Amino acid sequence: MPTEAHLLRGADGALHAGAAVDESFDRHIIGRLLLHAVAEAKRLGEPVERRLGLDRDRLCAAAQFVHMDLFLDPSHEPQAEEDEEEVMVRQILLQNCSGPRQVSEWLAYVVARRGMEPNHLWEDLGLAERPDLTKLLLRHFAPLATKNTRNMRWKRFLYRSLCEAEGFSMCPSPTCDSCSEFHICYGDESGETVLARNNRAFNEANAADRH
Repeated sequence: MPTEAHLLRGADGALHAGAAVDESFDRHIIGRLLLHAVAEAKRLGEPVERRLGLDRDRLCAAAQFVHMDLFLDPSHEPQAEEDEEEVMVRQILLQNCSGPRQVSEWLAYVVARRGMEPNHLWEDLGLAERPDLTKLLLRHFAPLATKNTRNMRWKRFLYRSLCEAEGFSMCPSPTCDSCSEFHICYGDESGETVLARNNRAFNEANAADRH
């Protein structure tokens, strides 16, 4: 029969295993964000900091976390002026951090900045699919993310939460089901990723050059 000591050691091992899985997920996500931003920065001729919304110190710390600091351009340019909406979304995320503080802080900055881009939020973060974003938000911003009980699009949900925090509504109808913009909030978010499209375009351009 297992003793209390054996049970405690087993529980401790399970906790450590769970922590290792969570940290592995964080490294995977941060790595994808950085790779996507580095490629985008090169294409647009902009500093990586501006694509991620991180200052140089936070960017370097995040890159070191995933052993990618060698990929960063050593040059440094001042941060561009931040959009007011970006700052407000970042603040509501920072107020609801639930993961390791430093990683959650990086992600609050990045999610707020990438939320300013035109595609689905998971695409503009450089993630493989929407469930990765859902897991990210539930892990690092659980008090906020768990309120998305109807699976609303995450960008829409964040802006709706921001509006509610400011005391006004962005919804044209008192109930979602009768709203004429239902498809905007709850429409399908599947499809080809931004990374896949960029890679396909690159391959097609190379094939055209060979002919």
